[in-house]
Amino acid sequence: MLFGLFNKLLRIQGIYIVQELKANLYPCKHCNESGTCTSGIESQSCVACVKYHNLKHNKNYVGLSCGTCGGIGKAEVVTERINNRTKPLLALMVVYLSLFFIFILGLIKSPYFGEFLAFSGTLIGSITTFYFSNLKNTK
Repeated sequence: MLFGLFNKLLRIQGIYIVQELKANLYPCKHCNESGTCTSGIESQSCVACVKYHNLKHNKNYVGLSCGTCGGIGKAEVVTERINNRTKPLLALMVVYLSLFFIFILGLIKSPYFGEFLAFSGTLIGSITTFYFSNLKNTK
């Protein structure tokens, strides 16, 4: 993460797919790029960083790593984090929901089982193809 790249491992049926995502890291304003929180009273760690580390609030702490950037001095914008995580999580959710509905429709012997199986098979296949073809393009 320090250099703006991190690997995301996605495991699909025992096969690891590695996808490099670029993360734009910006200087952390909370710790002034030092990685150590000094935003509290008399250069002590602030309440937010104490809470981030799950410590007692009634004590004064000095030298805690910054809770905003994780102690690296550079922070990733929240919207970029959300954008980088939304697509894979949505894909996994769609695949698992499709498999769940296939199972349920099979159990209740729905007359629409064949149509739903064709639809969800195509959907699951296209999601899997996206990740496998992305692996070939990154090498």
